[in-house]
Amino acid sequence: MAMKDPKQLALLAELVHIDLDAVTVYDAALRIVNVPVVEQALMEFRSDHLRHVRELNDRIEWLGGARARSVPDSEACQRHGFSAVQDGLRTEELVTALAEGEQVTNAAYARVLKVDWDEETRALLDLNFADEQRHLQWVLMAARSRLWEQGAPQPGA
Repeated sequence: MAMKDPKQLALLAELVHIDLDAVTVYDAALRIVNVPVVEQALMEFRSDHLRHVRELNDRIEWLGGARARSVPDSEACQRHGFSAVQDGLRTEELVTALAEGEQVTNAAYARVLKVDWDEETRALLDLNFADEQRHLQWVLMAARSRLWEQGAPQPGA
């Protein structure tokens, strides 16, 4: 076990909360999306965020901290800057809200990566940030090309 650094543990816990908020947003989006190519991407990205929550909490424990909250909290989503996703949104509005959410997660990871981390934690954060960048790129591409209006390649293809 590594030495406990309260500031670093708090930063990792913040990322857990932000990734969990992203899961909450993706859950809401998946309830309303009806475009297969978009739905597949959202399921993949939701899965990535759940993995981030699990792996970050494992890392927090390894570093000597207590696991962070892992229960969705829709109010926390708005505090962190995520747009509300609710029934009745058109696909275009949904994709815009998801892009805003991915900008939140990307900014959070970029900020946390400015801290000096041990090698294993840095590697985990780099991998998670790469996922976040991929999510944002895909959502922005989907918005730009209006992917839901055409037969388009699947994410990661």
